[in-house]
Amino acid sequence: MTIRRIPILLYHSVSEQPPAALGPFYVTTAAFERHLELILEGGHQAITVSQLVDRLANHEHLPPHPVVITFDDGFADTLEMAAPRLWSRRLVGTVYLTTGYLSGGGLQPGVIAPGDMLPWGRVGDLEAAGLEVGAHAHTHAHLDVMPRAQAREEVRRSKALLEESLGHPVRSFAYPHGYTDPFVQGEVQAAGFESACGVRNALSHALDDRWRIARLTVRADTPAERVAAWLRGEEAPIAGPGEALQTRAWRGLRRLSRLTSRRQPQRRPA
Repeated sequence: MTIRRIPILLYHSVSEQPPAALGPFYVTTAAFERHLELILEGGHQAITVSQLVDRLANHEHLPPHPVVITFDDGFADTLEMAAPRLWSRRLVGTVYLTTGYLSGGGLQPGVIAPGDMLPWGRVGDLEAAGLEVGAHAHTHAHLDVMPRAQAREEVRRSKALLEESLGHPVRSFAYPHGYTDPFVQGEVQAAGFESACGVRNALSHALDDRWRIARLTVRADTPAERVAAWLRGEEAPIAGPGEALQTRAWRGLRRLSRLTSRRQPQRRPA
């Protein structure tokens, strides 16, 4: 049986001068425009994450060449730079916002926004530009290794804040850093979300797990040729049904690191 491959692109920032904290997780405006042209040249039709999930759940036909464009975190340039370029080409996408990062809402102690973030007052402008708004937790924490009550609060608070701002249900969630486990997935479902994206750097497909949908990270060093190959369903693995062994091992290391750091004696300030 031939598996129909669905490329879901993951962007963070579209900028000429990205903040240092982002490292390679940005693309220039010229690179982003080239990727959009590749989408159009290939005859691809962009849909949102929720449109993809709905069509698959209802056994509706997908476009001949579907693609999903997503953005994480909530950088101001998602609205200022990416949204106009999508709008002018009649392309849609899904934006996952880390609510504790958004400017004008007040950051929690110890939480540092990675750059110039979208103001709370302009969250609705994303929808006006044709973009679906989803939640990306409240403080961008590693949900799978934090205390369960805190993970639950991260999920539910982000949903509640966005729904209060937008005035309607927020349907999709994205795990910060792509990190999740069965407990976190259960909390996302219990909170009332209808889908959730991971990362996995693999091609999604019709049988992909709707609670950890695979995406492909687009970085500053991702060649346009590779993006073109992804759009053709090439040069990336197909998302498998289970969790990779290295993913479980990395979670164990992160949990151990968290426990070790909590047990270290706290120095009194001078």
